[in-house]
Amino acid sequence: MNVQHPSAGDCPSFHSRKLIVRILFLDFDGVLHSSRAELDGKYFRWLPALVKLLANFPDVKIVVHSTWRYDHTDNELRELLGELGERFVGSAPRGPREQVIQMVLQANKGKFTDYLVLDDAPHEFPEGTLNTLFINGIQGLGSVSQQLDLLTWLLKTAPPKDK
Repeated sequence: MNVQHPSAGDCPSFHSRKLIVRILFLDFDGVLHSSRAELDGKYFRWLPALVKLLANFPDVKIVVHSTWRYDHTDNELRELLGELGERFVGSAPRGPREQVIQMVLQANKGKFTDYLVLDDAPHEFPEGTLNTLFINGIQGLGSVSQQLDLLTWLLKTAPPKDK
């Protein structure tokens, strides 16, 4: 197997005049729809739940680390995110999820105050060094308890003006 290792030049750079306060690293399969969505065709069924959760937190921006980034351009990913497309700041480069997220964080050090990774695959994060909320891949963000976990992070890390 030939594994491509990403370079720092492949990382999205958050071009902003002001500090981007928080970053949400987003997986699609198992988070925005069931990891079995190819069986029922119900893709992005829980996107409205994420839209609602983020509504009062305009400082949260999105970086896609889903494997969908391999088959879709950043513009297509932005469109797939619907109402959340305006929060999309880029996609992680190709490579192991944990490694590329670490690279994006390093490349954008000082441009955010907190981050959270939403993913349904704990095996993709063997080092366990990232702030990660593991989502049940069958229930995704359709799970009220998972929504509450995300809301807890959003409230806990909100800048004073959002509290």
